Amino acid sequence: MTDDSDDLTRPFSPPLAPGASVTLGSDASMLPPSPVVPDLRFGLGRLSRGLIIYGVIGLAFAVICLGVLAYVNSRFDAAGDRVQTTMEELATTIDRTADVLHDASTTAQSFTVTLGRTQEAVSAAADTVISVRTNLQTLESVLRTVNILGVSPLGTAADAVGGIATSIQGLDSRLTAIADGLVTNGDSLAANATSLGQLGDSTAAMAERLRSGVVEDSMADVQLLVVVMLLLMAAWAAVPAAGALAFGIWLRRELERSAAA
Repeated sequence: MTDDSDDLTRPFSPPLAPGASVTLGSDASMLPPSPVVPDLRFGLGRLSRGLIIYGVIGLAFAVICLGVLAYVNSRFDAAGDRVQTTMEELATTIDRTADVLHDASTTAQSFTVTLGRTQEAVSAAADTVISVRTNLQTLESVLRTVNILGVSPLGTAADAVGGIATSIQGLDSRLTAIADGLVTNGDSLAANATSLGQLGDSTAAMAERLRSGVVEDSMADVQLLVVVMLLLMAAWAAVPAAGALAFGIWLRRELERSAAA
């Protein structure tokens, strides 16, 4: 069974006669047509120009980074010199302050000794006053006991001695209070002397630390970090820019050579 639709759509070709031959075309005429290759020279030319522009801009940015690097490095050097001078002056001032504190501590210690001796002297004076008052009171009593024929010829002297004993009464307590105050003040002054000595030691240690160059070393570390960052930025811009520029120039020469051929 045949399909009538194939007969309707198939082009008509007359039947071959018996013994007739069929002639075929050449192999080239039987091949399908080759595809058309587009011309990429225009696009490659634009690409080469873009690469060259990018390379020039990248190299210019790298040069700017190097200029900024040189400027920042010079500013850091100048700042380092100023900081070094300032730190030396500050260390000298702190050293002098430490000397003053140590001298004040020594003076306070020596004055503490003086206060201790003064307290001993005042305490001894208080004891002496007590003894003198007791003796005067005894002498007054003895003088009043002298009686000649009912008359006390030494009564006036006894009154004078009693007046003296009365006038110095309470002096011993005041001297004792002064001695106690001297003891308290001596203890406080000794504590102040110790604190001044410790403060002088800390101040001297700070001056020595400033002279050790710790501030200058910190600034040098910051300078190194900034320099490395700028160098990395310059390299990050210069390396691909140089590659793009070289490739763009080579591509343009190749396009010019192919156009000339």
